[in-house]
Amino acid sequence: MIIYTTEVEDINSFYTLESLKEVYGIKWMLVPILTLVLGITIGVLVIVWLEREISAAIQQRIGPEYAGPLGFLQALADGTKLLFKENILPSRGNTRLFSIGPAIAVISILLSFSVIP
Repeated sequence: MIIYTTEVEDINSFYTLESLKEVYGIKWMLVPILTLVLGITIGVLVIVWLEREISAAIQQRIGPEYAGPLGFLQALADGTKLLFKENILPSRGNTRLFSIGPAIAVISILLSFSVIP
């Protein structure tokens, strides 16, 4: 049986098209998930900004207005501060579990978003 090179090229092109369809399918699955996570993140930032502004108005003081326009970058400054804080581990108990605990909570919440779309 003789296999011509055009047939081999056709077979190879078919396989590459099928693999591209899978890649495009995965990309289109991730778009709603990332959109949802981005929307929730922006919503939380707006809620935190409103809470700071409203509590400042109730206490008759100036709110967070020095970090960016209208204080929008205050949440970014707070996140950066928390990121660079010193880690304090307990002297007794399981330090590995103490370190992994917050990651377990965040990963389980983010995995629950994958079911929604």
